[in-house]
Amino acid sequence: MMPQRMVKVQVVGSKSVMEKVVAELYALKAVHISEASELELGKPFASAERLSELLVAARSAAAFLRIKLGKPSRRIGIAEAGQKLDVLSRSVGELAGQEKALSERLKSLAQLESELSSLAGLGIGLEDLKSCRSVSVFVGRLGDKSVDARLGSISDRVAVVRGDGVLAVFVEAAKAREVQEFLASEGFADIPVPEGLKGTAAVHIERFAAERQKLLAEQSGIAAGVARLREKWADFIVSAEWVVAAELEKAEAPLRFGTSRNIFVVTGFVPEQGFGTVRQRLERVSEGRVSVSCEEVGPHDKVPVRLNNVAAASPFELLIGLRGLPLYDEIDPTLIVFLTFPVFFGFMLGDIGYGLVTLAMVLLLRMRLGRAALLDVLLLGALSSVVFGFVFGEFFGEEQFFGISIPHLLSRAHAEGRQALFLAAIAFGVLHVNLGLALGFVNELRHGFVAAFMEKFSWVFIQLGAPFILSSLGIFQVPQPFVVLSAGSLAAGVFMLVLAELRMGAIGGVKALVESIGIFSNILSYARLMAVGLASVQLALIVNEFAGEMFHAGGFAVVGGVIMLLLGHTINILLGLLGSFLHSLRLEYVEFFTKFYKGGSEPFRPFGEREVRMHG
Repeated sequence: MMPQRMVKVQVVGSKSVMEKVVAELYALKAVHISEASELELGKPFASAERLSELLVAARSAAAFLRIKLGKPSRRIGIAEAGQKLDVLSRSVGELAGQEKALSERLKSLAQLESELSSLAGLGIGLEDLKSCRSVSVFVGRLGDKSVDARLGSISDRVAVVRGDGVLAVFVEAAKAREVQEFLASEGFADIPVPEGLKGTAAVHIERFAAERQKLLAEQSGIAAGVARLREKWADFIVSAEWVVAAELEKAEAPLRFGTSRNIFVVTGFVPEQGFGTVRQRLERVSEGRVSVSCEEVGPHDKVPVRLNNVAAASPFELLIGLRGLPLYDEIDPTLIVFLTFPVFFGFMLGDIGYGLVTLAMVLLLRMRLGRAALLDVLLLGALSSVVFGFVFGEFFGEEQFFGISIPHLLSRAHAEGRQALFLAAIAFGVLHVNLGLALGFVNELRHGFVAAFMEKFSWVFIQLGAPFILSSLGIFQVPQPFVVLSAGSLAAGVFMLVLAELRMGAIGGVKALVESIGIFSNILSYARLMAVGLASVQLALIVNEFAGEMFHAGGFAVVGGVIMLLLGHTINILLGLLGSFLHSLRLEYVEFFTKFYKGGSEPFRPFGEREVRMHG
């Protein structure tokens, strides 16, 4: 349950063999390289600039041709990739330039046509709608308002032309300012008149429409050219991007090395069992001109983490990663989450019908999308829901199937079963929370047994104070000897917790006093296992009841009943999936992890192990 064991590795060698060492490190895919801190950082190899240009060309071509990048089906050499990318980038650049010019012209035409369509109703040449030295022209919309009389009072040398809701006002230049202020006060909305055009708007609209059709035909031709390029070059682009990215990563590797005039130093981390292979291969490829050494990781080293779980539990590493990977010397909770998360999920969704529907949905998604960690998590959750469906004896909320009662151990549909359900949820909480405290005790042992015991087992003693608290509140009666023992346990637990927290100063002691009762709220939080499940079953019963009334009504109401069943249960399943997932995750992250888990490590990423990037 611990992350994979690592050793700290250091490679020191002559710069004359640095490229060979980099290539071998890349092929090994075993060393997580840390940035050097003691020496001056190295410079990339001379090929880096050219490779960077090629990578930009490959990814730009992939984006333009809408090609998805990933692991190639065939490998090519870097020389072939560079030569063909130069040719391809020119073709792509020409097509991209043509496409951009066409798009900009089409956008310009659309704007011109929009402006001209407003002016077409005036029937006046566009050159006449421009102001000159002696006459000012205002073109725009004014609604249904009549302004002729007011304009006439401003100037006796004014003319108004209307057409399709557009107004053109011609007035002597001397009165232009006064007319403009009047029109603005009336809500006049200006319409721009395109520059450099003569003749009526209708003539230009017809001409632009013909040009647009021609441009659209050219655009279709470019699209066909893009399709041909995609078909011809798709496999090559995927292969070229892969090999160029790999070579660029090698060329830029010295940026993380320490260097002097004649030597280079690589520091990093290697899985303990792989160090021998790394040393042997690096010494062989460098012909003995490098020294490879290792040492145990120190308490202050930022060790990258690689989780080491059984295959069945590995999908739950996704949930651990969302919270942050464990510290190197910290327990990895993946296996426990693998065992508990589906139980919480199934306890809440627990219905045979809902579980089978969820299972079918997950299997269908896996067929369409392939295996994914989240789908594997949901698959176990669905199976758990079916199992708990038999525990509760529920099928789409009902405790019978076509008139046959389903045997059950606990009932969620009846009040008498809910007390047992609540106690079961709280029992889960007690076990889960105290398991977290036990793991926290193991994690804290590095600070000494006494410190670990005081910090973690203090919470156990506080929990044993529950009978005293319940008796004091009058919730139920507890025999007096047990009350005394419980009170002593509570006092001892609080005292131990305060002492443990006083290591952080007086504030830590006060904080411990305030938070000492928080353990009970953590445990009571598991009541959500019951509450979420009850909400789901009650909604299912309501849906069934409404649908049943429609079926009894007969006629077209039967169709409504079917729709009610399908829609109601679909919504309830989706709500159940979301609620069960989020609440299960909350119990893991908040109630469980806070008892032992810090997290925040960097994932182990060996040099040469590439993540598949998807573009296009």
